[in-house]
Amino acid sequence: MKKISRIIILLSLLIFSFPPAFLAKESATVDLTILHINDMHGRILPYIEASSGERHMVGGAAYLAHMIQEERSKNPDGTLLLSAGDMFQGTPVSNLFKGRSVTDVMNYLKFDAMAIGNHEFDWGMDVLQHLIAYSGFPYLSANIKDDRDRYLPGVKPYIIVDRKKVKIAIIGITTPEVPRITTPGRFKHMTVDRPEDTLPLFIKKAKDERAVIIIVLSHLGLDADKDLAQRIPGIHVIVGGHSHTVLENPVVVGNTIIVQAGAYGLYLGVLKLKIDPDTGRIIGYTKVKELEKVMAGKDRPYDKELARIIHAYYGRIQKEYSRVVGETSVALVRYHQRESNIGNFICDTMRKKTGADIAFINSGAIRNNIPKGRITLEQVFTLLPFDNILVTMKLTGKQILEILEQNAKLEHGILQVSGMEIRYDISEPAGSRVREVYIGRRSLDPKKTYTLTTIDFLATGGDAFSPFKEGKNIMYGTALRDVFVSYLEKHSPISPRIEGRIIMTTPLKSLKFHDEGIAFSRISLFDLQSQLDGLFRLAGEEYEALGNVARHDGTTFEGPLFQIRSDLCLNIAITHSL
Repeated sequence: MKKISRIIILLSLLIFSFPPAFLAKESATVDLTILHINDMHGRILPYIEASSGERHMVGGAAYLAHMIQEERSKNPDGTLLLSAGDMFQGTPVSNLFKGRSVTDVMNYLKFDAMAIGNHEFDWGMDVLQHLIAYSGFPYLSANIKDDRDRYLPGVKPYIIVDRKKVKIAIIGITTPEVPRITTPGRFKHMTVDRPEDTLPLFIKKAKDERAVIIIVLSHLGLDADKDLAQRIPGIHVIVGGHSHTVLENPVVVGNTIIVQAGAYGLYLGVLKLKIDPDTGRIIGYTKVKELEKVMAGKDRPYDKELARIIHAYYGRIQKEYSRVVGETSVALVRYHQRESNIGNFICDTMRKKTGADIAFINSGAIRNNIPKGRITLEQVFTLLPFDNILVTMKLTGKQILEILEQNAKLEHGILQVSGMEIRYDISEPAGSRVREVYIGRRSLDPKKTYTLTTIDFLATGGDAFSPFKEGKNIMYGTALRDVFVSYLEKHSPISPRIEGRIIMTTPLKSLKFHDEGIAFSRISLFDLQSQLDGLFRLAGEEYEALGNVARHDGTTFEGPLFQIRSDLCLNIAITHSL
């Protein structure tokens, strides 16, 4: 008996002399870092950002590179660098070399993967194939296939990478809008499946291959990303793009973390995760200030070797693109969902070139603002980066009305116009929102035939504007940029303004009042309710004075009229007590 007791005592001593890790596997957490950008649109050079009246140099791939290197050094074995697409189209230093300069930047920075965005197709499949072959990182899209149900050459639906012995799946998803928002003819023989139909299959495949973390690299836009997170289980992180959303703090939907880093290389997203490597459970993550702004300037650190690579490209175009082609007395500002002074000016130059009755351009074709002062050719290329040409045709008033009703759905921003004035009522059902249309000071006649000038993107049905394809007597003309530059050279300085060409009415319940007691059902430039006892507006937005406005029936509205300057609301004309 004494012998047995001694054995028990010895075993007890042995057991308690060993650390717990020897007896049971201790679950240690793993730190991962996801660095991400999206929608750079060729902005590899620093540029000026105007903020609160101040002008700052921001962006630039050499400055971004230093920030990436700093973050990698903090977690060298646990860092990913991802792009959510739309990297190339947009600036002369990228466009002239068909994206090769941007690809050199991405190769230098050793990106781990990139989702295919809609603008990757802007130069056609041949150019995209060359870029894929030249790139040292995979292009991902799980929902684009050809008409034989095959993935695009060189494109993978997903990849699995290892970080700190943790398997991470990265699945690429592209917006299903590609066929409608890409120039027709550049997306032939291809289809885009719905993400919700595609993702469950690849999530299961990734898990079968023992992936612990599932990342969706998405070029869908924030709203679609939220919907995806709500509907599809099993996604840990969505790294997003397409909507150019500046998400300072990650959005969490269910168990999915969603991030997006604005656009134009202005921000680097830095998402830090603490995970359980056995279960894939995210124990902690960056909850606030996930974005780091890329600041440029002499006192800012940058990567000298990458700066040399970029400068070599820029040096080849600098002389021509720094040429001054005109001057503007006012800032040229674009707006996606309302009339803009730059939209008016571009359409006016188009109409004057062709002598057409009216002109249209989609707001998506106008990609930048130009500050007051001299205008260089480089700024023109950044403003109008797409190689659009003018197309003139004949359409009936009925067909034009169909275009305007399609426009009133606000699916792709507003069409900028010249030679016409339109009033929309967005509170009405789709298909009956166009309330008044004037062409050349006369009401639109559905039976009359009008001459119209637009760009080739719209003429071939881009942005789902199919009535343009019914045009007669079609004539292809000059490149839009050439028309723009020619007019600038002859007529500078220019000073285009917002004129009330496009007026939208909407129920006032969506607006914030200074006087909460005011409760009109709606108000518009064409049906103005006078004796308003105070201005109403969306807080923080600017007003643009319109002056006295005459209606086409001779009625004159007198007094201070304004138009809200905002991309966050519809255009409203307002007044105070007369």
